[in-house]
Amino acid sequence: MLFSSAAIVESVECGTVFRAAIGLIEEKAEVLSISKDGSGIPHVKFQLEVKRGCSTPSVEQRTLALDSFRARYREKV
Repeated sequence: MLFSSAAIVESVECGTVFRAAIGLIEEKAEVLSISKDGSGIPHVKFQLEVKRGCSTPSVEQRTLALDSFRARYREKV
C-alpha cells in the first residue's frame, strides 16, 4: 500500500503515541507538536520513553524531521 506524504502527515498528530522495539529496548514516543522549520521541513517534537529490559524507563524530549520520525516509529499504540 502506498501513502502520499499528506496521508503520512495526517497520521502523526499531537497526543498520538508510537512505539519502536529493538531487542530488549522499547521506545514510546508521544507527539507533542508538529511544526515547520525555516526551510519548510516539518519536524515532530515528542516525549520519548526508553525502557531497557527490566530497568526504570528514562524520559526526555526530542525533535526529529517528520520523515525520520515516521521511519523510526511505525507502530501506533
